[in-house]
Amino acid sequence: MRTASAALISFLDANAVYEAAWCYTITLLSGTVYRWTSADIALAYGGNTFATPTDNGTSVPIVQRGAIRHARGLEVQTLDLTLVSGQTVQVGGIPLPLFAHNGGFDGARVLVEWVPQGPNGWGDTSLGSVVIFEGAVATVDPETTQVILHVKSDLEKLTWPMPRNLFQPGCLNAFGDTGCGLTPPVSSSSANAGATTTSIPSSLAQAAGYFAQGILTMTSGAASGARRTVSAFSGGTLTLSTPLPVAPAAGDAFTVTPGCARTWAACGVWANQAHYRGQPWIPPAETTL
Repeated sequence: MRTASAALISFLDANAVYEAAWCYTITLLSGTVYRWTSADIALAYGGNTFATPTDNGTSVPIVQRGAIRHARGLEVQTLDLTLVSGQTVQVGGIPLPLFAHNGGFDGARVLVEWVPQGPNGWGDTSLGSVVIFEGAVATVDPETTQVILHVKSDLEKLTWPMPRNLFQPGCLNAFGDTGCGLTPPVSSSSANAGATTTSIPSSLAQAAGYFAQGILTMTSGAASGARRTVSAFSGGTLTLSTPLPVAPAAGDAFTVTPGCARTWAACGVWANQAHYRGQPWIPPAETTL
């Protein structure tokens, strides 16, 4: 069911002809938010500004929306968003297709809104919007001059395996999620000379192993947007579990969070055992009574 403001409903009842625009909000896993619109001018509503390619073509792609199927009952909706970028649109300081290739859009949240223009003409967004689609990016197809985001609605969560909770020694929470209740500290640094696709020396001074199983996110350079799990950390050098698409150059910035082994002891390091969702005293499977 779609919801709309009383003013918008009254306006649509009284006007058979009106103008409208599409607005797209894309929230990356890093928390960075991009707001783009199909209108030929920037639109402002809800305290946010939606940029347009004609207003700022160097950082805003042309967004082409695919069809959205609406069916009675429960059905996972899908939507294809094509971001036409050419070679000029940049995200994170690099061309948009390269950013997508690095994994910058993986798991991003997508919100699609329909925004009729009010009685004062084009640019009047006082009537509000109607949410048409909301979901997460499932797969990404980067091409030379465009990127296709394949998005699935949140109903897909109902297809996850059951039961949700299993009896196991390890914690069922993911480090930093709602169940965990912690906000992992984020450290910012940059690559030193000699970095490779799997090993990044830096000036980080934390104890050995501190960032093991944490997440590294490149924020500048040719690998900007890439996220990788840290398999080991020692002496300021981060070893990655899988290679980056390109080796960082000296000075390329990144952020990194610590990890958690999701054991009872590791949870105690963070003084968070009250949120532990494992059963650490389950005997090994080979134990006999």
